[in-house]
Amino acid sequence: MVRRLRYIKRALAIIMGAVIFSSCGDTYCDESGSGMPLVGVYAMGVPPIEAQMDSVTVYGVGQVTDSILYNNVSGISSFYTPLNIMKDSVKYVIQYESKLVGETAKRDTLTYVYRKQLTFEKQECGATYAFIIDKFSYTTHSLVYAELVTPEVDNLSSQTVKIYYATKN
Repeated sequence: MVRRLRYIKRALAIIMGAVIFSSCGDTYCDESGSGMPLVGVYAMGVPPIEAQMDSVTVYGVGQVTDSILYNNVSGISSFYTPLNIMKDSVKYVIQYESKLVGETAKRDTLTYVYRKQLTFEKQECGATYAFIIDKFSYTTHSLVYAELVTPEVDNLSSQTVKIYYATKN
């Protein structure tokens, strides 16, 4: 009888382990819950080349919480600009802290106008937001050009926007 109880306990342990491991699934879920536009930095040229910004601060305009994304950092070649699920537009300022940048060219602004849609992808992952950028604009104080590469913002780390600066000769 004691031997039989040991076998039953082992069988129950194996069954419980199988149930626990099979419920985890092998589905990948992005933890962020929504995508963020990734902005790539480039130097104008033929062809344009990836560049790095020095002494730059990036922050949101009119956002309720602390919106400083980067505070006087150097050596960044790309950065994220989160979209607000409570609004249909956001603005981000790129402020140049370098003394080499003239006083009149200290800031540029990126503006996104977008629509959002709540989607339910998988049971394991829950709900996420999908964003489509309908309008993208920018200022050209120090920027030469900016382009919206793709209007769809997803959870992948592909660049949504590319910004271009003139190179110093």
